[in-house]
This record gives sequence, structure tokens and C-alpha cells, in this order.
Amino acid sequence: LSGLAVDVIGGTHAIIMSSAAWVEIHKCAILSEIENALKEAHEEVQFDVIWRNTPSRLKQDGFEMGEEKQEADPRSDVEVTAMESGVRYHTFPYADGQKTGFYCDQRENRRMVAELCAGKRVLDLCCYNGGFALNAVMRGSALSATGVDSSQDAVDAATKNAELNGCSAKTTFVRDDVANYMRCTMEKGEDYDVIVLDPPKLAPSVSSLDKASRKYHALNRDAMNVINPTKGGLLLTCTCSAAMSQKDGGQFFLNVVNGAALSAKRRVTLLRVSGAASCHTQSPASWPAGAYLTAALFHVGPITK
Repeated sequence: LSGLAVDVIGGTHAIIMSSAAWVEIHKCAILSEIENALKEAHEEVQFDVIWRNTPSRLKQDGFEMGEEKQEADPRSDVEVTAMESGVRYHTFPYADGQKTGFYCDQRENRRMVAELCAGKRVLDLCCYNGGFALNAVMRGSALSATGVDSSQDAVDAATKNAELNGCSAKTTFVRDDVANYMRCTMEKGEDYDVIVLDPPKLAPSVSSLDKASRKYHALNRDAMNVINPTKGGLLLTCTCSAAMSQKDGGQFFLNVVNGAALSAKRRVTLLRVSGAASCHTQSPASWPAGAYLTAALFHVGPITK
């Protein structure tokens, strides 16, 4: 629902993310309904339900936290091991991490890309906890996978997840600005066969679309520039900005990527467009913002002379 997300982690923890005034106003009723639904579906499990919110988004909605301002949970270092598609992850549901602590909405896209990575060199940009990189190696038999993120906490988490799954030998995680990493990669003459570009929300509103478009253009252009120049490769490029995903029925984002291809002097072919995992249901009439995630898979052709 708009302003409300619930992720179940490890089969024992349900994390609720509130980002709208109506959710805070009806907090007690929402908690009661979610707890009852969990009990009915899993009678044998005692779920720990965790409430999180984003004060900045709530303020935009006209809701002031006041004295109920969210404080750091003393259990922030408590770890829960989650499994998705056969890959295990260290998660910290009580910590003040990104979103609800794990990006469940990319679950099916991680599986899809993994199937295309056999024997390939994979680059996972804005990797967070390493989901795409780990799936590429473990499920897709990738030759190697490198993950890049500007957050040291994310890089540490991804490194520990690789150790947890016994695939450290084929994975490397680096703390760097992704634009800088790609620039250095080009300067060294290195390249990759498969690239996943999954940046954070760059267009939080329609008013920020122009600035975000320039950023998406530059990131996608640079990503194409480090794809294998002689054989070509694959690029899964994503936007989690509803304003970007919905403009012109989704065509706007694809046009931005096509513009980036022209700048990179690479020919691209759109193979498929997907969104959030199927558990993220949509109601186009009452809640168009549900179509917030676009994941577009392109084949990037080799450089022709």
C-alpha cells in the first residue's frame, strides 16, 4: 500500500516501513491486522514485528513525529540469517539500515540475471548487501563478480555474506563511488560481460526528474563503456523512482538509457522490462505509485569500427 511496506525476514521477523501520515495515524490498527495475519498463516511461529518510519517523508506528508521520534533500537546488533533463492544473508532487522533492511522487491530480477551469468565476469553497481553478485556466482556459475557501493557498511555486509555462502574466492566487494569506479575501470582498460546498475532513488519527485535524468544518463553511459568492447554484453539497469518509472508510461526511462547508448556509441537491444517481485501487488487506479521499480535488461553490442 502507498506509504506502507512489510518484509518478512528469516521467517521470524516482520519489518514494517511507514512513510505516510495515514500509516502513523492508524499504527495500532495496522499492527493488530499484521500480527493477526501472521498468526493465521504461521501458527507455530512467534513473529517479532518491528516498526520503522522515515521522518523526512512523514514531514513532507504533514506529519510531525514530535516526542515519538524514532530512537536507535538497543538490539541493533542482533543478527538474523535470511535465505532467498538458496543464498543466505546476514540481516539486522533492528538496525537503522536501508528501507526495511533487505530489498525483497528485486528477488525475481536477481534470479533472472543469474541465469545469464554462466562463465561471465559480473559487475554489481550499488550492490548493497551483494544480492546480484552472490546470485550470479552461486546460482549462475559466474566466473567472478565484483560489487561496488559507496557505503562501507554495505561493503562489509556483502563481504560477510560471501563468506557465509562460501563464495569469497569468486567475489570482491569495493567501497567507492560507482561513477569513479567506472571511470578508473575505463582508464585501466578493463571490462565486464554483465553489469547490474541499481542506484538509490534519484528522482524522489517529478520536480527532480531533469536532474535525475542527467545522472541516470551518465551512469548508464559509463556502464556501457565498461562492457566487453569486442563481444558486447548485458546491462540490467534499474530505477526505483516512481516519478521516473511512470513518466510516459515507462518509456521515459528507456529513452534516457537509449540516449546514454548514443553517447557511449554502443548499440543496445531491449530484451525485457520487469518490475518489483510478484508479491509487490499493484493497483493502477488507486495507487499508481506502486509501479515504482523498473528493471530493464539490454544487450549492449560490441564496438564497431
